[in-house]
Amino acid sequence: MKRIPRQFSLGISAIFIAAVIFGVAGAFAKALFHADISPIDLTAVRSLVACGIFALMMLVTQPRAFRIKLSSAPLLIATGLAFTAVNVTFYLSISMISVAAAITLEYTAPFFVLIIGLSLKTRRFDMRDLGIVILSIVGCFLLSGSEAEIFSSNIGILVGLICGLSFAVFNMLGNACKQQGLGASTVTLYAFIVSAIVWAFLLPLLSIDEIEITREVALYLGFITVVATVVPYWLLMYGLRYVDALPATVIGMLDPLVAGFAAFVLLGERLTLANMVGIVIVIIAVCLISIKEGDKQDEETTSQLEDSVRDV
Repeated sequence: MKRIPRQFSLGISAIFIAAVIFGVAGAFAKALFHADISPIDLTAVRSLVACGIFALMMLVTQPRAFRIKLSSAPLLIATGLAFTAVNVTFYLSISMISVAAAITLEYTAPFFVLIIGLSLKTRRFDMRDLGIVILSIVGCFLLSGSEAEIFSSNIGILVGLICGLSFAVFNMLGNACKQQGLGASTVTLYAFIVSAIVWAFLLPLLSIDEIEITREVALYLGFITVVATVVPYWLLMYGLRYVDALPATVIGMLDPLVAGFAAFVLLGERLTLANMVGIVIVIIAVCLISIKEGDKQDEETTSQLEDSVRDV
């Protein structure tokens, strides 16, 4: 009988819920672009408001989240910069290419995680990993229905690939933070703080003051900055404490899946046969990586129990 650690199960669940929330946020973001809010302005507002809200929450509930060792500062700064890069490149790519193509390119992240891990020799080559990564990317490709645009020479394609790379690095840094004993709240807090500092310097170049705040826009902004930023990024950081970056990014493929359904429900967009095949493939990839990681955790737990018995 498998003895999968409870923390691993909680980590998988946290990443799953984060992906679902990110997916719904994608549909809301698209609605905001229809309201003539630029991607850069949206990214800035999202980061600044999320930082203020989360910092206040931590000040009241977990003031110790602010305390860090000086040696941890470079890693936290790098995580914050990666967080900023993910958001900037994603919304920039949306402004240059379709939302579907941008989401597809963002979720090339598992491929980058695999390549970086092999290059740094932190991961062994595994045909199952490669197969699952290819399967998940193909599924996302079909789900988004962006085949013609992906193979164009649009500069937005390059920006989208940079987004995928940034997302991969962000997830890997999340794993590294866990290894240094940094909690999910601390990592999320400093990611928001670093991002807010970056945007604070760029405010004079932005046009946030020109945003027309209607009731609908306020609702969308509130959802994206609070529900779709503070909550899912904390969940992602929590999940990355117990789940490796590769399975975490594959499970994150549920983001475009949910975004497709949300766009269908909220925006009236159609789901084609190819989209539905993509949905099935993504679900299969997520299930395969979850089972594989569960087996790995089971083996590690069994090995630890055997070592404990021998020590006794």
